[in-house]
Amino acid sequence: MGIDNILERIAVDAEKNAEDITSEARKKATELYAERTAEAKTESSALIDAAEKEAIDTINHIRSTASLESRKLVLAAKRDVIDEVFDEIPSAFRRMPRDEYASFLAGVAVRSSEKGTLYFANADFEVADKVKELLKDKPQYKVAKTTVKDINSGFCIKYENVKINCSIDSIVETMRPELEAIVVSRLFPDNTEKK
Repeated sequence: MGIDNILERIAVDAEKNAEDITSEARKKATELYAERTAEAKTESSALIDAAEKEAIDTINHIRSTASLESRKLVLAAKRDVIDEVFDEIPSAFRRMPRDEYASFLAGVAVRSSEKGTLYFANADFEVADKVKELLKDKPQYKVAKTTVKDINSGFCIKYENVKINCSIDSIVETMRPELEAIVVSRLFPDNTEKK
């Protein structure tokens, strides 16, 4: 064999080896590409699932928060309406016909104390004579000729060292827990919540 044949044989073998190496490299590259593509699909699917779950959780949280805030606003509005009703009660009493209002105040005096002097608020001093007339059968009650300035309506009963606040504001505040359930049931008949 001549040198030319040897060189040709080396070139053919080298070319065959290069083809084998290239073929093996392509096969490994294809396998690696398939592996990486499968991993990427799995990872992207996991990321998409996680993102969807997070989005659903966020939406549910926003809905829950919005629902809670909505209920709070409704309850606050109801509380405001109830407070307005109770704020209006004293002036509603003063708008009663004079005789009815005087009769109411005389009844308050009798239920509040067994005796005493009634000191009317400036606003209600005009009914003091009528109350005095209604209590004429009860000499243990007197009506003062002076008024008290520390109440807006009604009166205070004083005897010995005792002072009983019989102002309309005080009566309403004392009775509010009992009255509130009635007010709520009338204002919001479809709803049993109070607060």
